[in-house]
Amino acid sequence: MKSSIPIYSLTALCVLASCIDRFEPEGTASQESILTVDGVITSGITTVELNRTIPMDMEWSKAPPVDDAILYVECDDGARFTRTSYLGDGLYEIETGELHPGKQYRLHIGLDGRTYESGYLPPLFSPGIDSISYQKREAGAPVYITVSTHDETDGPSYYRWTYRENWEFKSELFAEYGKLNGYGPDTYFDLNTANNIYYCWGSNQSRSFVLAATDKLSQNIISHKRLTEIPPGSEKISELYHIAVSQYRIRKEAHDYFANQQKNVSQTGGIFSPVPAEMKGNIHCLTAPGEWVIGYVEVSVPSVKEQFMPELTLVYEPPPETCNLLISSSSYTGITYMLGPPPLYAPSRCLDCTLRGTKNKPPFWPTSHL
Repeated sequence: MKSSIPIYSLTALCVLASCIDRFEPEGTASQESILTVDGVITSGITTVELNRTIPMDMEWSKAPPVDDAILYVECDDGARFTRTSYLGDGLYEIETGELHPGKQYRLHIGLDGRTYESGYLPPLFSPGIDSISYQKREAGAPVYITVSTHDETDGPSYYRWTYRENWEFKSELFAEYGKLNGYGPDTYFDLNTANNIYYCWGSNQSRSFVLAATDKLSQNIISHKRLTEIPPGSEKISELYHIAVSQYRIRKEAHDYFANQQKNVSQTGGIFSPVPAEMKGNIHCLTAPGEWVIGYVEVSVPSVKEQFMPELTLVYEPPPETCNLLISSSSYTGITYMLGPPPLYAPSRCLDCTLRGTKNKPPFWPTSHL
């Protein structure tokens, strides 16, 4: 177990569980372990997530993923896209090629001897993303990453966004040498190679629903829709932040389904909690028509915009530095390091960025250090 790292020279380079009354939505299915399906059939790679619902008295994060399904996408001309990979945690990827506007597509699932299908739908195509920006009201307030778009077609527009974040950060203090991964021979850390624990990277992807509609607006414009909230002292914005946003045009039926599911999450505390009848979506079991299935599989080709946001360092509010006060000539772990002059020590959290991130630098990252 790592709790401290020796350094030759140090350089300054009821919480969330409040009492909530139990909520039982009207029209909830009495069945348990209902199959839930979330995915958008799209050009290139289609990602589908399969899970099971759980009883209300269980922790939602323990909902079991479905890891033994057979999936493919089918076109109404008879073509099938069957090259599927299982990524773990209930996530599947299907190679779907390019979707054509004159055709319709559906998802096919084989599981436990039963067959499930979504309804055939023609693909929708999203307008472009106008901008990605940020909002911050005042000191101490969070930073919001926002997206703006507009649509020149007639009629209201409905959207769903997903995103992936990457960020670079570094340790509060730099260790010149120590034991990589807490064991093995003593090693000099080199900032010119990946053999250091000073620079690290983190990543995250959206798991919640980000939705918007223009049906109640005077113009077909979405301005500064909030995608994600970042605390002002988060390491995400301490060095360099990048976000890739996918914007999907969706049908009103899909928007209403996701909005209802979002409401259910806020009321029941879990996405896999029992779900009202109007939220079943467009997935059906062919071999057992009476079986409940929850999910809406849209068919949509997104517009994508990626952006580095170095300006976020200007609104970063670093927490008070404490590590310089914790430097000691004695090892915190009692391990003897045969290094001289006599080494100095500090807690690993001050020195080892891999406790909170990885050394896996994204291939598109612009900085030269590793």
